[in-house]
Amino acid sequence: MWSKEICKQIHLSSHKDSTFSTYTSARLIKKNLDRNGLIYELAEGFSKKRHMLKGKAQTANTKKIFEKKKIAVIGAGITGCTLAYKLAQRGHTVDLYDQNEEVCTGASGNSVLITYPRLSAFDSPYARFCIHSFLFASSFYDRLKTNAWQKSGVFLMNHDNSSLKRQNSLLNANPENLFKELSREEASKRAGLELNNGGIFFDKGGFIEPKSLCLDLLRLKNINLILSSKIKDINTDGDNPKIVIKGKISKYNEVCLCTGHTSEDLLRLPGLSSKRGQISYVDSSKDFENLNFPICASGYFSPMVNGSHVLGSSYSDIKNNIVLEEEHVDNKKKLKAIHDFNVDILDGNVGFRAVTKDRMPLIGIKKGIYINTGHGSRGSTSSPICAEIIADLIDSRTLPVDTEVAIALDVNRFT
Repeated sequence: MWSKEICKQIHLSSHKDSTFSTYTSARLIKKNLDRNGLIYELAEGFSKKRHMLKGKAQTANTKKIFEKKKIAVIGAGITGCTLAYKLAQRGHTVDLYDQNEEVCTGASGNSVLITYPRLSAFDSPYARFCIHSFLFASSFYDRLKTNAWQKSGVFLMNHDNSSLKRQNSLLNANPENLFKELSREEASKRAGLELNNGGIFFDKGGFIEPKSLCLDLLRLKNINLILSSKIKDINTDGDNPKIVIKGKISKYNEVCLCTGHTSEDLLRLPGLSSKRGQISYVDSSKDFENLNFPICASGYFSPMVNGSHVLGSSYSDIKNNIVLEEEHVDNKKKLKAIHDFNVDILDGNVGFRAVTKDRMPLIGIKKGIYINTGHGSRGSTSSPICAEIIADLIDSRTLPVDTEVAIALDVNRFT
C-alpha cells in the first residue's frame, strides 16, 4: 500500500498543511516516505501496535481555495437539510426550498428514525457502502453535538430461521468489528425489557429525532429556508440553472434535487419508485417505558420519545396517505417477534419512501442537476455520506467512497 509510487502521488497531491498517518512503522515504508518528500515521526500505536507513523509533506503548495457558489437545494427532508448544512459549512450560500409549510414532512416526518447498517457477509459495492455510510453517519451526528441524536446503540434480533442464518454468516465476517453478539439474557438485561431472542448489537447505532435535527442543521447563517414554495420547473439551458416558482425565475450556480419519490415531478429518474410506509405511535406502559435502545426484527420498536414509542413499519403499494387500521394491525403482529406484550395505538404517520431496484441511492448529475434521492427507509444512515459526495462533486474534490461504490451509486445507472 505504501509503495514508492503511492508515496510519490501522495506528495504531489499534498499541500503544506496536509497530514498522513499509518499503523505501520516498517523500515521499507520509512524509506519510501523519505525518498518522496514526506516527513514522519514515530507515534504511539493503537490496539496491540507499539508504534505507528504520522507526518506531513515537504511542499510549498497551498490549499486550493474553492469558489463560493449560490446553490439551490430542493427538498427539506433529512437528505436536503443535511446537504444544505454540508454546503453551507464549506462557505456556499444555500437557498433550501420545500413545498410544505415546515421541514421534515413525508418520509422524514416520523418522530424517530433509526440509524444502523444493513450488512452483508460478502464484499461488494453495496456492502461497502452500507458499512461506510453507517460509520460516517454515526460520526457526523456525534460531531453535531445535538440533542436530536441519541447514540443508544441498536439491537438487531434473530427472530426467525432466515435472520438467524444471516446473523451467523455476519458473525463469521463482522467487518470493522461493527457489532457484538448478545444472548437473549444479555440483550434483555441491556434493553431493560424481556426479549424473545438474542441477536447482534451495534454500539455506534442510535436514533434521531429528524425534525429537531434538521432545525439544528439549518442554523447556519448562509442557509435561507424557503417554505411553501413548489418548484414548477428547472431550466438548465445556458450558463446557470434557473428554477421557476409561480412564474418567478431565480438563477443559481448549481441546483440540487433532494425530493424523494416526488423527484420525478421535475425530472425523470429511471429506477426510482415509491413504497408506502406507515408507522404506529404506541402509548407507553410500565412494561416497556424504560426501553434503552431500538429493537429491530421483522419490524422495529423505539424507546419512548415525547411520551410514545414508534412501532413500524408497513411496506406496501397502497397509494393514499390515510392512516389505515389494517397497517396498525400488521405493525402489531411484527412486534410479537420482539416481545409478547399488547400495546395501545395512539396515532400513526404515513410516508412514501423513494426506493430503487438495487436498494442503493441515486447520486450524481443528470441534465445539469445534482441528484440525491432513493434512500428508501435508510435516510438517516445514508444521507450524511451522500451529502458529502454531492458537495465534493460540486467542489471538484476527491469523493469519500471508492470508485466501484461511486459507480454503483450513479444516478444514470438505470438508463
